[in-house]
Amino acid sequence: MKDKAFIGASLVAGIAASLCCILPIVFALAGAGIVGVSAFFAAWRPYLLGITFLLLAVGFYFAYRKPKEACEPGSACAVPSVNRKGRIGLWIATAFVILFAAFPYYSGPVANFVLRTGLSQSASATGPQLAHVTLAVEGMDCTACATAIENRLSGLAGVRKVSVSYKQKKAEVDFDDSLVTVAALEKAIADSGYKSHPVPGPVASIATP
Repeated sequence: MKDKAFIGASLVAGIAASLCCILPIVFALAGAGIVGVSAFFAAWRPYLLGITFLLLAVGFYFAYRKPKEACEPGSACAVPSVNRKGRIGLWIATAFVILFAAFPYYSGPVANFVLRTGLSQSASATGPQLAHVTLAVEGMDCTACATAIENRLSGLAGVRKVSVSYKQKKAEVDFDDSLVTVAALEKAIADSGYKSHPVPGPVASIATP
């Protein structure tokens, strides 16, 4: 029972450690804002990962430890406390924990696959004249966050093209200023759970054919 308890606890901790990048995708699909939840789990991620691997280490200790007392072959005490199936289960659980723990590093492609459906249509639309603004975005923890923001912005009427960079912490937006304002763009980002503000400088105009 001990090994099962440690396996379950390590799986829960491993999933929780990656919620900072899982939640942006889930909330974007639901059309809801994160409201700081992602940032909360991002702050606790190092501690949750530490707890995860500590639990796994203890689970492996109980799974592979040798009995202290000497036992004669065939006696009751010579039977291992954890059978082969239990050890296989522990290794499978470890693989899942590693998969979840590493999620922030491959969350971008996953988010692109899940959320990018409507972005290409928004980017291809044209108008008589577009405005361009660069917004500095605070609170992004991984590429999934950037994709979630792109998904939210692209859903606004008047937005023609969106590019959000997790590494540069900014969003580049081409939009029809007769249909949407910079303040509306900031509000959409805020509704996604992140803070933003225009990079100093005038809003540029883009002529379109």
